[in-house]
Amino acid sequence: MVDITFMPHKGTCTCNHWKVEVRLTGPLTNLNPRICDCDYCQVNPSQIISDPNMSAMFIGNEALIKKNGDQLANFYYCQHCNDLLAVGCLIDGQLRGAINTTLLQDKNQLGELVKIQPRLLSAAEKLERWGMLWGNLSGPGS
Repeated sequence: MVDITFMPHKGTCTCNHWKVEVRLTGPLTNLNPRICDCDYCQVNPSQIISDPNMSAMFIGNEALIKKNGDQLANFYYCQHCNDLLAVGCLIDGQLRGAINTTLLQDKNQLGELVKIQPRLLSAAEKLERWGMLWGNLSGPGS
């Protein structure tokens, strides 16, 4: 059996109503924040990271969560400061997703930014891609 060491990284939204602890199997330098070029993300810019072995736990008042999205994915925001917390969807009965890098205390350790174009993918292709890239989320929307 392989022993996997998880490295914790902590953060909060701007108003501190939501706290996050992200556990990764490698250093943040291995992750490149992704910037989406879709119309929604251009109006609501974010930088997200994920890893299939990642687990992210959000701690806060569920009444302070704002959720919106399309038929596939939801965006979870702090209702108080409007910071994006995560984007996610149910995949095989599990909430999977990517987190907003601006929440992390040690975000300066992340790799280079990467531009992505998920708008060019079909719904099936998006779900397949997310299933391979996104980690487990608990807290908002779970």
